[in-house]
Amino acid sequence: MISRSSSVDLLNDPIDRSLRQFAVPMAFSFMINMIYSLIDRYYASRLGDDAIAAIGASDQVTFFVFTLASGFAVGTGIIVARRFGERELDEAGRIAAQALVAMVLIGSVITAVIYGLLPSVPRLMNMPPIVGGMAMQYMQMLYLGFTANLVNFQLFSVIRSTGNPVFPMMVLISTTVLNAVIAPLLIFGVGPFPAMGLAGAGLATAIAQASGTVLALWAILTGKTGLGLRFQKFRLDGQLILRVAKLGVPASLQMLSVSVNRALIFVLVGGYGTSITAAYTLGLNVDMAVFMCVFALGVSVEVATGQNIGAGNWSRALAYHRSAVKQGGALMLLLGVAVLAFGALFVELYTQQPATIAAATTYLQIAVIGYVFFAIGLVTVRSISGAGAAFTSLTITASSLLGFQLPAAYIFSRFVYHGPTGVWVGIVLGYAVFAAAALLVHRRPFWRTASV
Repeated sequence: MISRSSSVDLLNDPIDRSLRQFAVPMAFSFMINMIYSLIDRYYASRLGDDAIAAIGASDQVTFFVFTLASGFAVGTGIIVARRFGERELDEAGRIAAQALVAMVLIGSVITAVIYGLLPSVPRLMNMPPIVGGMAMQYMQMLYLGFTANLVNFQLFSVIRSTGNPVFPMMVLISTTVLNAVIAPLLIFGVGPFPAMGLAGAGLATAIAQASGTVLALWAILTGKTGLGLRFQKFRLDGQLILRVAKLGVPASLQMLSVSVNRALIFVLVGGYGTSITAAYTLGLNVDMAVFMCVFALGVSVEVATGQNIGAGNWSRALAYHRSAVKQGGALMLLLGVAVLAFGALFVELYTQQPATIAAATTYLQIAVIGYVFFAIGLVTVRSISGAGAAFTSLTITASSLLGFQLPAAYIFSRFVYHGPTGVWVGIVLGYAVFAAAALLVHRRPFWRTASV
């Protein structure tokens, strides 16, 4: 069984407190995961703004391809959470084992496709030649660990669905420390290590991700996580995989819509030059650090919704959503004030170019207005997907971002502000529409009839 010290009882403990207890280590996990990229960017910033822009653009590509398979892990987590709430623990373990093998196969296929398409990425992303060359060096090494990264995400998803947010955090801490140690050795060259530039940053991350997979599998197979993978008489269950895919494909498409939207915004921003691209990259890093708390609340609500529906307690599942809106909104207000006060200091850690600092500061001053809206929208769609209504969650997200935010960013930048400020305003307006649409749908009962 899962130990009391590492799990949260989402079925019985007080709602506000248990939500925080689950979300805090998860937010820390997400922050640590983001530090992978921040470590690379910190060291790479010593190579100039071109290197910063190269990693920023590469991150968008990575997020894009990651979403193609990561939704499968989300779908697995939703089903495992439901079975856990129903106390069908053996079935939860069988689902986890099936999904793990399927993820290895999926990740291997996607990795092969990625390497075939990489040469065309700089042109499609509208990268300047120098930035594109650096991005290629980085991604060619980074994707050596892509399958391992997907497997880690799969394992972490099912473990969190049983109420254990601590184990993923511990693995991520270990691998982040490893990445921080070996990245400068491979980037700049120390002793027997040759200077590899951005290729070294990508290789360091790939090594750390593969090490995390080894550590996670060892802990699970030796019974240290409370999750039992059921491999007895193993045979890939096609019907189960299809059930997971039924939830996973909309989850992937939902995240893919976010990725495509962000990548297209990068293309729009890229037209204003390297300084603006670097500024948006650095400003987005601040946003993502803030949003880690929102993502953690969203996953917490999703797991709590699945478990409590499995236990037959719909009123408690809806109460978790209300708690997340309340706590998430208050937290975004506080963090927004902190960003206004200290965001420029973060930017100055990575660049001393006055134009880049000024552009990033302007971005942050506008972007913070959208923080509360984004939090409300995100936790609401995760409540809906936790009930199994993944397609509804997808529809809200894609229509709000691709259908409104992206066109608004283009229109305001081209016809109202005649510059990147219009992009920033469009982003905020998109988040406001996202929150309003999500709340409107959440009040309707049709999404509560989905079966898992």
